[in-house]
Amino acid sequence: MTKRTTSETMLLILSALSALLILPFVYLRYSEGDYLVALIDAIIILILIAFFIFVYVTRKVEKAKLLLASFLAVAIASVVIIRGLGHIYWLYPAIIAFYYILPERVAGVICLLAISVISFQIYPQLSIIDFVTIVMSLLLTLLFSFMIFNNYRKSNEKLTLLATIDPLTLTGNRRALDLKLADILADQKRQFTQASLLLLDLDHFKRINDKYGHAIGDQILVDVVQALSEHTRPLDALFRYGGEEFIIVPLKITLPDAIAVAEKLRALIANHQFVKGIQLTISIGVAQYRMDESAEAWIARADAALYVAKEDGRNKVVAEAKKIHCPTQEN
Repeated sequence: MTKRTTSETMLLILSALSALLILPFVYLRYSEGDYLVALIDAIIILILIAFFIFVYVTRKVEKAKLLLASFLAVAIASVVIIRGLGHIYWLYPAIIAFYYILPERVAGVICLLAISVISFQIYPQLSIIDFVTIVMSLLLTLLFSFMIFNNYRKSNEKLTLLATIDPLTLTGNRRALDLKLADILADQKRQFTQASLLLLDLDHFKRINDKYGHAIGDQILVDVVQALSEHTRPLDALFRYGGEEFIIVPLKITLPDAIAVAEKLRALIANHQFVKGIQLTISIGVAQYRMDESAEAWIARADAALYVAKEDGRNKVVAEAKKIHCPTQEN
């Protein structure tokens, strides 16, 4: 079994901890003769246990998050309606928990519904000042939670983006490539399809850096990425694999079609006019995915094909370590 995600672990801990925290109240209510609320608390614990088992077995996290938040909101509102104002304090930590496990808008809707129902119930029991104090404190808790978790989510998204984007070319980096290949291999285990990988290398790129400087070399890398991006499909992803090496994946096509795409890209770069009139060529290794092989093995076969292209004069496309294109012009 694959390792559990952070969301799964969090939901399991939250449901188990909630059940453990409520458990003493079952005994206290029962010992004080408050059988109705004791029964409600016991039912809540049983539902939380069932929820724990559901998440543990099915691992359906997104649906489970909404179910847990909705259930806790209904449970808290019900207890307040049945037993009075003293139980409203459970809503404050619940609001924070809802924003932690759900998107901000969904959490906000659930919280507003719970606050509205509870406010309608407690209004006749309080003076205006006490009622306004409780409602405003709940709304402020909701507002601050929204601001904190909205900012937290945006910060995480920025950090995730920075962690997976090459800062120069704005392509995916090695981390992004690893994540993409892991998803592809998982899909291939569920349903095998044709998928090919292109490993590209800029020919004699060191000479360009030595002659024109790294600033020009960087500009050429950016221009190469732009040219490649304009001539690849939206379904294909471009990643910077090394200094001047790039990978295009997945090409969900047969090997001959992937070779044709590679040849098109090779010709595109060979005929492209770069800054300062620099001429550039690329060599490409192509490998089709084989059932049950690792991502490393898949890339290694493309790398072996690329090595053949380099050894055979560069500006070539080679597939599965077998040369398939040898243009007359060589760099």
